[in-house]
Amino acid sequence: MSRPSGSAANTRHPLPREGGRGGGGLNVFYAWEFGANLGHIGAFLPLARALRDRGHAVHWAVASSTSAARLLDAEGFAWLQAPTCPEQARPGPPLTYADILLRFGYASSSDLLGLTVAWRELMRLSGAQVVLTDHAPTALLAARTLGLPTMLFSSGFCVPPPQSPTPNMRPWAPLPVEQLAAIERPALASVNAVLKRFGKPPLAGLARLFDVTEDTLLGFPELDHYPERGPARYWGNLPDAGVGEPAPWPVVPGKRLFAYLRAECRHHEAALAALNALGQPTVVFFPGAPAELVARFTAPHLTFVQTPIDLARTGREADAAVTYASLSTTTRFLLAGKPVLLLPGHLEQFMLARRVEQMGAGLLVDPEQAATDLPQRLHKVVFDPFFSGSALAFARKYAAFPQEVVIANLVRRIEELAQ
Repeated sequence: MSRPSGSAANTRHPLPREGGRGGGGLNVFYAWEFGANLGHIGAFLPLARALRDRGHAVHWAVASSTSAARLLDAEGFAWLQAPTCPEQARPGPPLTYADILLRFGYASSSDLLGLTVAWRELMRLSGAQVVLTDHAPTALLAARTLGLPTMLFSSGFCVPPPQSPTPNMRPWAPLPVEQLAAIERPALASVNAVLKRFGKPPLAGLARLFDVTEDTLLGFPELDHYPERGPARYWGNLPDAGVGEPAPWPVVPGKRLFAYLRAECRHHEAALAALNALGQPTVVFFPGAPAELVARFTAPHLTFVQTPIDLARTGREADAAVTYASLSTTTRFLLAGKPVLLLPGHLEQFMLARRVEQMGAGLLVDPEQAATDLPQRLHKVVFDPFFSGSALAFARKYAAFPQEVVIANLVRRIEELAQ
């Protein structure tokens, strides 16, 4: 894993409570377009604090303003709603990254132009000097039309490999290259139409959109959603937001288990039943859990919480975790050397869960299959030393890259990009 010397730049925004900015400070523009929940903002928040401490102004454009309110208001940051397009129906599940984009405005050049102009104006009004994109391809496109230096603040899923057409995201179901090219063609045509509108040269392939000033990815090669990517550079662990309460561990003997579940996880009830039956001291973070569900599974050894938990501390204290395969939570426990049982709910999570299972640090529960073997898989993850050993090997491999080192590298690189 290579580490660029990195530096930081930023965006100035005349919004309330934006935090200090000295005379030499930069305007950093953070763009989050696709995704949900707290992971995106939580990953950027420690870097945003470090940038602000350096006298830079940080401007947030976020896909979910409600998530922003939960994490950013108390931090003194203001935010704007990112330009987004309602998902448009297409037959079947998404097959490639281009297929995802076609569902969110890229099927029509006029729709994409509208989104791009909105992103351009946010960047211009904020005085952006450097743009950081967190699963924000249209922000990348807008920054390209403005000639702004851009850094990827993304995991592997958000950045397809430099191949044309973009590869099949479901390698267990092979597709002919002609079908992949047919999927990419309309999305690439829309991108090139927007670039032509602003006098910029066309792209030869959709993946060329991600040819930016700093294309280093967050995370680790073992957890890259695309194992076929080939040589690439990775910053290292996703920063932790550093917010939340200590886990209220039940005072009973046994292995400490932490579960982060959501109602959209198909097998969340089966997971709760298995955790309850296992009888180990368990804390379940389940935002919005129905009262009936909480009443049914609460026990002396199993406690539900509704408010965010300090994941860094919990990762150190727990022996294993059950997650819905979100990248930030899964990475946090693996870096603590703790194995995970993964309940992916959509394609991105499933791709990550496959990678974790391949490295031997956990097991996945297929959302498209009955969860009949979930209790057995949970028991293996908790008690089989193979899984804890693999997770511990991963943690030891990357122990030299703690969060503060990653943040310092990112800040340096952002500042270099603005020069």
